[in-house]
Amino acid sequence: MNALVNVVRAELFKAARKRRLYLLAGLLWVIFPLLLLFVGWLLQTRVAGTFVDNGAGVGAVVEAVAAPLAISRNNLVLLGNSAPVALLIVAVVLIAALLIGDERSQNMWKTVLTVQPARLTVLLGKLIAAMLLLGLLLLGSYLSGPLFGALGTLFLPTSFSGDWGGLAGLYLLQWLYATAAMLFTFLMIWLLRSNLLGIVAVLFLPGLLEGMVTFYQAVVGFDRLNRFNAILQTLRLRQLFEELPRYFFTTNLYTPSRLPLNDVTAALGLPGGVGGSAGPFAGLFDLDLTRAAWVLGLYAALFAAVLIWSFTRRDIA
Repeated sequence: MNALVNVVRAELFKAARKRRLYLLAGLLWVIFPLLLLFVGWLLQTRVAGTFVDNGAGVGAVVEAVAAPLAISRNNLVLLGNSAPVALLIVAVVLIAALLIGDERSQNMWKTVLTVQPARLTVLLGKLIAAMLLLGLLLLGSYLSGPLFGALGTLFLPTSFSGDWGGLAGLYLLQWLYATAAMLFTFLMIWLLRSNLLGIVAVLFLPGLLEGMVTFYQAVVGFDRLNRFNAILQTLRLRQLFEELPRYFFTTNLYTPSRLPLNDVTAALGLPGGVGGSAGPFAGLFDLDLTRAAWVLGLYAALFAAVLIWSFTRRDIA
């Protein structure tokens, strides 16, 4: 146990001296909340009371953008829905590259495993430190709402009302779900023996594979008579492929971040939401926290098994 604690402390000490984490924290904790307050101020001072304010209620829009709860909620939405790459996976990649990739790039693995020869302890300590750092980023995103929102109440018609406990639960779930992403990133960087290749694989490989399946389902479909569909029908795999988008890694990973989109669209008076009809893409937005937990649990178990097997057996050069 002491060895594990020492590894965690050493990794946190190393991470505390890297600027990349402070830049990401500044974006989530300061810049984005200030931007939301600025948008709320513009709406209140430039739109409210004009012909654009046609009774739909600019005040409701300001509340949905810059209220204390809204800032925390919009931070969570940003984590899983920013384009072209979700900020959550960017945070995971930066942390994982720092904790498991630096030793490879600086040829330090022999030194690390000489100080602490129990490889499983080293790996577990790095993973715990990575999840603690990610949890700190998410906690700061959540707390930025009441902190900057309190400032906003001084000049905006906003309040602290709302389901703070429910939002905190979504943050907690997003942190837990991100364990699978952290394990996947550790695995890619370790197997490919390169920070750059590992990062590229994590950022683009899942989306590429999922995009190919989604494109085939949307453009060709599984109802047409062709050789591939005939093979699926013969092997009785057609239903499995039709249901495949529900089990995509990224679809389930960002479920807690996408659920608040319904609240945002409702507050802004927009039709639909993530639960609305999306045609052939409906499976991508069929959000179910329980199913997502099971799916990501299976992904995490698979990634962890391969990572532990490789990390404990590979010769360190």
